[in-house]
Amino acid sequence: MPADLTSGVLPRVAVLLATHNGRRWLPEQLDSVLNQEGVEVEIFARDDASTDGTAEWLAERAATEPRLTVIPSDGASGSAAANFYRLVQLVPADREFYAFCDQDDIWVPTKLTSHARLSAALGVDAVSSNVTSFTADGTQSLVRKDFPQRRFDYLLESPGPGSTFLMSNRLMALARDYLNSPDGITPPQYHDWLLYVLARAHGWTWHIDAVPTVEYRQHDANVMGANVGTRSALSRLSLVREQWHRGQARQLVRIALSVADDEHRAELLRMRELVDERNLRARFALVRRASQLRRRPRDQWIIALLIGAGVW
Repeated sequence: MPADLTSGVLPRVAVLLATHNGRRWLPEQLDSVLNQEGVEVEIFARDDASTDGTAEWLAERAATEPRLTVIPSDGASGSAAANFYRLVQLVPADREFYAFCDQDDIWVPTKLTSHARLSAALGVDAVSSNVTSFTADGTQSLVRKDFPQRRFDYLLESPGPGSTFLMSNRLMALARDYLNSPDGITPPQYHDWLLYVLARAHGWTWHIDAVPTVEYRQHDANVMGANVGTRSALSRLSLVREQWHRGQARQLVRIALSVADDEHRAELLRMRELVDERNLRARFALVRRASQLRRRPRDQWIIALLIGAGVW
């Protein structure tokens, strides 16, 4: 169950930090995590074959910072998501909360404590939030993710950047069991998608908060940027045309079915049929469900048009 914060003891939060060639941003990011207010924070870092001195810098910092533990690498993961998946498998299993941490953002000082309070007050298993993106020239903009959740939005989008997530112990245990299962379906290319699918399909509640808690750095080395602007829209359309996005939905609906409770199973079985089939009848059935596939109203219209036109 979600943690009870009425005892007066500071909640323990394990922060999972995945790094790869992030030496230039790490000091600012790490300090913003260590300076979190109202929580007992521990950082577990795993470097993924950096060549810019990131691993060496982490080792030096860990030697003088007891709240930072560097997990030895067991080989290159090949992606940020794979690195995070290894962290999920390797970090201690007894913390109240868990958070994902990118190497290049800045957390507001109340990020963890505000989300821990929301988790307890609302009785939810995870909290994420809007973010404020910023560029090297100081330009800032709100990236909104808190549109009302829809019935099947977890099959087509995440609840925001993984760096905003705060997750309960039992949600992390569910993810760990899934990743450790020899029969598990290959996890998706983005770790934030996996956690959202597991929670929602299992019947647990996820809260997306309107208050930004992360300053989301935009730069050329971002694995996943803020997804705003014409260039980003064209990139996403290209992925849709190449059937990558539909392929991810097929994968996610199967993951959802592997953990679904009885209330969600029948509907998910029907959704699996619809994303697998390409005939006209399935297409129209998906168009009728477009309002349940994305949170933002504009995105609902777009996905309906793409499905109806046979592009998605």
